Amino acid sequence: MKKITIAAAVAVIAVAATAYASPYYTLHQIKTALAERNADALAAHVDFPALRASVKTQLEASMARSIEATAGSGNPLAALGQSIASAMLGKMVDTMVSPAGVVALVNKSAVSPQAEPNPDAPADGARKKADYSAGYAGLNTFIVRAKDGNAQEGALVLLRHGVWGWKLSSIEIASAMAAR
Repeated sequence: MKKITIAAAVAVIAVAATAYASPYYTLHQIKTALAERNADALAAHVDFPALRASVKTQLEASMARSIEATAGSGNPLAALGQSIASAMLGKMVDTMVSPAGVVALVNKSAVSPQAEPNPDAPADGARKKADYSAGYAGLNTFIVRAKDGNAQEGALVLLRHGVWGWKLSSIEIASAMAAR
């Protein structure tokens, strides 16, 4: 009886540990897919409809703030311009945030020539390691936030899909970008 209890406790701990570590593993898979320029592997970890909605909402809000600041709320042409720009923005986001868009972006980065060499880059070709923090923001939400000096800028939001599955479902645009 004691062996069964111990085995059950070990099994519960193992399941809990793997469920807790699963977003970190998904993040590792995303980084590996990016490093290998494997668009199919990357697309498997993205919830495209949710990501499209997130990007559209943030860009439309940023555009509305920009139009409001430059044209003012009383200008009837500003509303017309905003509706036209919003329609164009929607089409652009739909195209870029899609499996085909990801494939195109990854393939373009794989074949595009490097810009002029950076004189500040290390001679051995080593890249500066990305500085970010990652952690749970709830039971079903995992956030990866880039750090820029002392301030944290931008974030990738992964949402749980099943017990161990996670998908990139939202991007929080950095405050500097959103302020434009």
